Amino acid sequence: MRAETALSGWRVVLPAGALACVCVLAAVARAAAAGDDPRIARIRAWYTSTEKALSRNRVVRRDLAEFASQGAVLTAWFGGDSLTKVNATSYVEGGRTTDDFYVHDDSVYFVSHIVGKYFLSVDGQLIHRVQYRMYFDHDTLIRWIDTTGKDLALKSAAADSAAKHNLEVAKILIDCAKIEDAVQACIAPPKDTATEVLAK
Repeated sequence: MRAETALSGWRVVLPAGALACVCVLAAVARAAAAGDDPRIARIRAWYTSTEKALSRNRVVRRDLAEFASQGAVLTAWFGGDSLTKVNATSYVEGGRTTDDFYVHDDSVYFVSHIVGKYFLSVDGQLIHRVQYRMYFDHDTLIRWIDTTGKDLALKSAAADSAAKHNLEVAKILIDCAKIEDAVQACIAPPKDTATEVLAK
């Protein structure tokens, strides 16, 4: 089987599978370009350094009231006075969501969002897991990867919406983590408002 395509008035006949090969090569080229981006390399270095230091960091844990139907918990890590990572685990019927926000100089640079589905009758074991990862440079989304490892388009309404949502959630969680009083919980601000997170 052959594939035909137009090229400057000429008809080019390609062997079977050639177009698929070209598409794969294009995807590989995009991934390679992202890998060559010095900002991605810097983010990966920060991520690795953060993970290695977690066991030495000061840990803050708080309940997140009204964040999810069956409860949510925040865990934050501080290297000295600097917040380095925030985790929010939210529970809903039949599953849980885990969000990790990595912070450098008070700016989010990496987000991992995982949605897990499980049966409560089977000791809470996850049966399905979806993850996406987002790389930021000064609040600008520079890479978005889906659960299969595929790079998603950055110039799209979906990318803009996902980036905005994650940065808004990150701000709420960071504010909660940084409350200096010995609070046990933070209350989610009303939806569609800029209200700061409240201590409880």
